[in-house]
Amino acid sequence: MNRSFLALALALSVIPIAARADDAAPPQLTPQQRQAMQQTFQRFGAQEEQLHQQMRMQILSTLTPVQRRSVAATIGELAIEPNPDPVAAAKRLDAILSPGARQRILATHSSFESQSRQIHEQMRNELRSEMPADMQSRFANREKDEHEAGPSQLDAGTVLLHVLLPHHMMEMGDHEHPMMRMEGAPPPR
Repeated sequence: MNRSFLALALALSVIPIAARADDAAPPQLTPQQRQAMQQTFQRFGAQEEQLHQQMRMQILSTLTPVQRRSVAATIGELAIEPNPDPVAAAKRLDAILSPGARQRILATHSSFESQSRQIHEQMRNELRSEMPADMQSRFANREKDEHEAGPSQLDAGTVLLHVLLPHHMMEMGDHEHPMMRMEGAPPPR
């Protein structure tokens, strides 16, 4: 499930599947183009998943045993809450962390975002070469819209929660919270 959802998340983040209402019918992909694009998504999805796992391990290694227990308790409490509040849990996690741990977590996440943007750019370039010319213009317009958003500023507790919390639980919280729309965010699991 992780890999298929990852591939879907990457696909939706980089290529328009349907034409806009004011556009003509979308160009059709040949079976060979579809297969090439699917293989591209799978390959880059595996790279993104590996990058996410590296970030997760680096973040976990910054925590002391006491912090790990506190983080586990906070996430466990969030899991059994009748009305989970991921934003409040992220604030509690941020308070648990030492200033040094906060700094290391944010630096690790920043590195992840940068590497993830590079992976996405490589994938976009490869996808451009695999799609028909008339689809490339739609793709370029969508890319322009996506790049205008810019990266988000998160606190270490939010990053920690996002990296460690089972992602189906994220759907229960505030969908407008920055961790729901982070550029380069770890894909939902």
